[in-house]
Amino acid sequence: MLLVLAGCNEERWYWHQRLTLVVNTPAGPKAASSVVACEATRRYGALWLPEARGMGDGRACQGEAVVLEVAPGRYLFALLGDPSAFRVFFPGASKEKVVAKLVKLRETREVPRRFYPVLVTFGDVSDPKTVMQVDPQDLAASFGPGVSLSAVTLEITEAPVTTGVVEGVLPQPFFVEWGRIHKEALASGISAPYFQSLLGKLNRTDFQR
Repeated sequence: MLLVLAGCNEERWYWHQRLTLVVNTPAGPKAASSVVACEATRRYGALWLPEARGMGDGRACQGEAVVLEVAPGRYLFALLGDPSAFRVFFPGASKEKVVAKLVKLRETREVPRRFYPVLVTFGDVSDPKTVMQVDPQDLAASFGPGVSLSAVTLEITEAPVTTGVVEGVLPQPFFVEWGRIHKEALASGISAPYFQSLLGKLNRTDFQR
Protein backbone atom coordinates (compact mmCIF):
# COMPACT_ATOMS: atom_id res chain seq x y z
CA MET A 1 0.00 0.00 0.00
CA LEU A 2 1.23 3.53 -0.85
CA LEU A 3 0.34 6.63 1.16
CA VAL A 4 1.29 10.11 -0.12
CA LEU A 5 1.29 12.83 2.55
CA ALA A 6 0.23 16.09 0.93
CA GLY A 7 2.38 19.12 1.75
CA CYS A 8 5.04 17.00 3.43
CA ASN A 9 6.91 15.78 0.34
CA GLU A 10 6.74 12.31 1.81
CA GLU A 11 5.58 8.91 0.56
CA ARG A 12 5.10 5.79 2.66
CA TRP A 13 4.70 2.17 1.62
CA TYR A 14 3.32 -0.53 3.94
CA TRP A 15 3.50 -4.33 3.90
CA HIS A 16 3.49 -7.37 6.18
CA GLN A 17 6.34 -9.87 6.26
CA ARG A 18 6.66 -13.26 7.94
CA LEU A 19 10.00 -14.46 9.28
CA THR A 20 10.20 -18.22 9.81
CA LEU A 21 12.85 -20.29 11.59
CA VAL A 22 13.18 -24.05 11.10
CA VAL A 23 15.35 -25.93 13.60
CA ASN A 24 16.43 -29.57 13.60
CA THR A 25 16.15 -31.18 17.04
CA PRO A 26 16.49 -34.74 18.38
CA ALA A 27 12.66 -34.81 18.49
CA GLY A 28 12.42 -33.78 14.83
CA PRO A 29 12.24 -30.46 12.97
CA LYS A 30 10.47 -27.55 14.65
CA ALA A 31 9.34 -24.27 13.09
CA ALA A 32 8.05 -20.94 14.33
CA SER A 33 7.27 -17.65 12.66
CA SER A 34 6.14 -14.10 13.31
CA VAL A 35 4.37 -11.60 11.05
CA VAL A 36 5.31 -7.94 11.43
CA ALA A 37 4.00 -4.75 9.81
CA CYS A 38 6.70 -2.77 8.01
CA GLU A 39 6.96 0.56 6.28
CA ALA A 40 9.41 2.43 4.09
CA THR A 41 9.33 6.21 3.89
CA ARG A 42 10.69 8.35 1.06
CA ARG A 43 11.30 12.03 1.82
CA TYR A 44 12.10 14.54 -0.89
CA GLY A 45 12.08 18.27 -1.59
CA ALA A 46 13.33 21.41 0.11
CA LEU A 47 11.21 20.88 3.24
CA TRP A 48 13.67 18.20 4.34
CA LEU A 49 17.33 18.62 5.21
CA PRO A 50 19.59 16.80 2.71
CA GLU A 51 20.51 14.13 5.27
CA ALA A 52 16.82 13.38 5.88
CA ARG A 53 15.96 12.85 2.22
CA GLY A 54 15.78 9.47 0.51
CA MET A 55 14.25 6.19 1.60
CA GLY A 56 14.67 4.09 4.71
CA ASP A 57 15.70 0.44 4.59
CA GLY A 58 12.31 -1.00 5.53
CA ARG A 59 13.32 -2.27 8.95
CA ALA A 60 10.89 0.03 10.82
CA CYS A 61 8.58 -2.88 11.64
CA GLN A 62 5.93 -3.31 14.32
CA GLY A 63 5.24 -6.69 15.86
CA GLU A 64 7.24 -9.17 17.87
CA ALA A 65 10.22 -11.48 17.74
CA VAL A 66 10.02 -15.05 16.49
CA VAL A 67 9.78 -17.45 19.45
CA LEU A 68 10.64 -21.12 18.89
CA GLU A 69 10.52 -23.67 21.71
CA VAL A 70 13.52 -25.85 20.89
CA ALA A 71 13.01 -28.10 23.92
CA PRO A 72 10.62 -27.90 26.88
CA GLY A 73 11.28 -24.56 28.55
CA ARG A 74 14.16 -23.66 26.19
CA TYR A 75 13.38 -20.96 23.66
CA LEU A 76 15.13 -19.46 20.66
CA PHE A 77 14.29 -15.82 19.86
CA ALA A 78 14.92 -14.12 16.51
CA LEU A 79 14.99 -10.45 17.45
CA LEU A 80 13.30 -7.66 15.53
CA GLY A 81 15.38 -5.60 13.12
CA ASP A 82 16.86 -7.80 10.42
CA PRO A 83 16.38 -8.91 7.76
CA SER A 84 15.43 -6.03 5.48
CA ALA A 85 12.97 -7.23 2.84
CA PHE A 86 14.75 -5.09 0.25
CA ARG A 87 18.00 -7.00 0.79
CA VAL A 88 16.31 -10.39 0.62
CA PHE A 89 14.01 -9.87 -2.38
CA PHE A 90 15.88 -7.21 -4.38
CA PRO A 91 19.56 -7.40 -3.41
CA GLY A 92 21.58 -4.51 -4.74
CA ALA A 93 18.56 -2.74 -6.27
CA SER A 94 17.58 0.87 -5.64
CA LYS A 95 14.87 0.84 -2.97
CA GLU A 96 13.00 3.67 -4.69
CA LYS A 97 12.78 1.61 -7.87
CA VAL A 98 11.56 -1.65 -6.35
CA VAL A 99 9.40 -0.68 -3.35
CA ALA A 100 6.19 -0.70 -5.42
CA LYS A 101 7.01 -4.27 -6.49
CA LEU A 102 7.90 -5.31 -2.96
CA VAL A 103 4.54 -4.41 -1.44
CA LYS A 104 2.72 -6.47 -4.09
CA LEU A 105 4.87 -9.58 -3.73
CA ARG A 106 3.41 -12.78 -2.31
CA GLU A 107 6.60 -14.77 -2.23
CA THR A 108 8.93 -16.60 0.16
CA ARG A 109 12.72 -16.48 -0.02
CA GLU A 110 15.58 -18.03 1.93
CA VAL A 111 17.36 -15.36 3.96
CA PRO A 112 21.11 -15.20 3.19
CA ARG A 113 23.29 -15.92 6.21
CA ARG A 114 24.70 -12.39 6.27
CA PHE A 115 21.20 -10.98 6.79
CA TYR A 116 20.11 -13.29 9.61
CA PRO A 117 18.43 -11.66 12.60
CA VAL A 118 20.15 -11.66 15.98
CA LEU A 119 19.37 -14.91 17.80
CA VAL A 120 19.25 -15.16 21.59
CA THR A 121 18.11 -17.54 24.31
CA PHE A 122 17.78 -17.45 28.10
CA GLY A 123 19.22 -19.96 30.52
CA ASP A 124 16.15 -19.16 32.64
CA VAL A 125 13.28 -17.35 30.89
CA SER A 126 12.28 -15.76 34.20
CA ASP A 127 15.71 -14.13 34.62
CA PRO A 128 16.76 -11.43 32.10
CA LYS A 129 20.39 -11.70 33.25
CA THR A 130 20.64 -15.20 31.73
CA VAL A 131 20.31 -13.94 28.14
CA MET A 132 22.85 -15.42 25.73
CA GLN A 133 23.51 -14.80 22.06
CA VAL A 134 23.11 -17.87 19.87
CA ASP A 135 25.48 -18.69 17.01
CA PRO A 136 23.27 -19.58 14.02
CA GLN A 137 25.98 -21.95 12.83
CA ASP A 138 26.21 -23.72 16.20
CA LEU A 139 22.84 -24.01 17.94
CA ALA A 140 24.14 -27.14 19.66
CA ALA A 141 26.42 -24.95 21.79
CA SER A 142 23.31 -23.33 23.27
CA PHE A 143 20.75 -26.14 23.13
CA GLY A 144 22.71 -29.37 23.14
CA PRO A 145 23.66 -32.11 20.65
CA GLY A 146 21.43 -32.68 17.64
CA VAL A 147 20.13 -29.11 17.43
CA SER A 148 20.88 -27.07 14.31
CA LEU A 149 19.36 -24.27 12.28
CA SER A 150 17.82 -25.70 9.12
CA ALA A 151 16.31 -22.63 7.42
CA VAL A 152 15.44 -18.97 7.79
CA THR A 153 12.85 -17.65 5.34
CA LEU A 154 11.12 -14.34 4.72
CA GLU A 155 7.69 -14.01 3.12
CA ILE A 156 5.67 -10.98 2.01
CA THR A 157 2.14 -11.77 3.13
CA GLU A 158 -1.33 -10.44 3.86
CA ALA A 159 -1.50 -12.39 7.15
CA PRO A 160 -2.26 -10.38 10.31
CA VAL A 161 0.50 -9.24 12.64
CA THR A 162 1.49 -11.80 15.27
CA THR A 163 0.63 -10.86 18.85
CA GLY A 164 0.83 -12.47 22.28
CA VAL A 165 3.52 -15.08 21.65
CA VAL A 166 6.39 -13.17 23.28
CA GLU A 167 4.15 -12.24 26.20
CA GLY A 168 3.33 -15.91 26.68
CA VAL A 169 7.02 -16.66 27.29
CA LEU A 170 8.30 -13.34 28.64
CA PRO A 171 5.39 -11.87 30.63
CA GLN A 172 5.24 -8.38 32.09
CA PRO A 173 7.08 -9.32 35.34
CA PHE A 174 10.09 -10.29 33.19
CA PHE A 175 10.29 -6.79 31.71
CA VAL A 176 9.65 -5.19 35.10
CA GLU A 177 12.66 -7.07 36.46
CA TRP A 178 14.72 -6.05 33.44
CA GLY A 179 13.77 -2.42 34.09
CA ARG A 180 14.84 -2.77 37.73
CA ILE A 181 18.22 -4.16 36.68
CA HIS A 182 18.66 -1.31 34.20
CA LYS A 183 17.80 1.40 36.75
CA GLU A 184 20.14 -0.17 39.29
CA ALA A 185 22.95 -0.07 36.72
CA LEU A 186 22.19 3.56 35.86
CA ALA A 187 22.58 4.44 39.52
CA SER A 188 26.08 2.96 39.40
CA GLY A 189 27.06 5.00 36.35
CA ILE A 190 27.65 4.25 32.68
CA SER A 191 30.83 2.35 33.54
CA ALA A 192 28.75 -0.38 35.23
CA PRO A 193 29.45 -3.84 33.73
CA TYR A 194 25.78 -4.10 32.78
CA PHE A 195 26.23 -1.67 29.91
CA GLN A 196 28.92 -3.86 28.35
CA SER A 197 26.80 -6.99 28.73
CA LEU A 198 24.44 -8.39 26.11
CA LEU A 199 21.44 -7.51 28.27
CA GLY A 200 22.62 -3.92 28.53
CA LYS A 201 22.82 -3.66 24.75
CA LEU A 202 19.31 -5.02 24.19
CA ASN A 203 15.95 -3.34 24.65
CA ARG A 204 12.36 -4.43 25.03
CA THR A 205 11.78 -3.19 21.47
CA ASP A 206 14.05 -5.99 20.26
CA PHE A 207 11.27 -8.35 21.40
CA GLN A 208 8.09 -6.25 21.04
CA ARG A 209 7.22 -3.01 19.22
